[in-house]
Amino acid sequence: MNKRKVFNQTILAVFVLSVGFASCETNNNYFNAKEALEQEQALLERYYNEEMENGLSRLDSTTAVTVDTVDHRYESGMMMYHTHIGEGDSIGAYKTVGFRYNRYQIFIDTDTITNEETTVEVLLESNEYSITPFSFTTYPVGGAPVAGSNVFPGVNEAIMHMRLFGKAKVVLPSTIADNQFQPHIFEIEVTTVRR
Repeated sequence: MNKRKVFNQTILAVFVLSVGFASCETNNNYFNAKEALEQEQALLERYYNEEMENGLSRLDSTTAVTVDTVDHRYESGMMMYHTHIGEGDSIGAYKTVGFRYNRYQIFIDTDTITNEETTVEVLLESNEYSITPFSFTTYPVGGAPVAGSNVFPGVNEAIMHMRLFGKAKVVLPSTIADNQFQPHIFEIEVTTVRR
């Protein structure tokens, strides 16, 4: 082997190693799901704490007085605040339900003047003013969705605790929503129930 070829291979090897080490130190693509879940849980706890201090002002945007709650934070993760109970019995599983909703995500907002951080709800989507409500068939919590039940598991769980014409504000961790490590809030109104 000639010296020039050995020199070129040595230079190439040193270059590849240095680029490899540099990219390991500055790898911004590293993702740790456990850390993301812990951060989401901390954000949810902060949100709940701020709401309790503020008398549930944002959680109950309709009447500022929660009628009833369903606290499954330590089971599935869902926390539900009824703002209007509705009529009849709870919906339960295997019912075709029509509902209107507003979907929010919880974020941290920093006030640039006071440099204080607070949680905020950011509206992502809504069908509140659509021609027809969203419709799906409920299914047991933890069970397999029925064909056509294309809603988040947490929304399904919440609606089974509601009644016809009932309204609620529901807080969901991403584990029972979209698995994107950001908590959701739904304002839900049940408009139809077919048994």
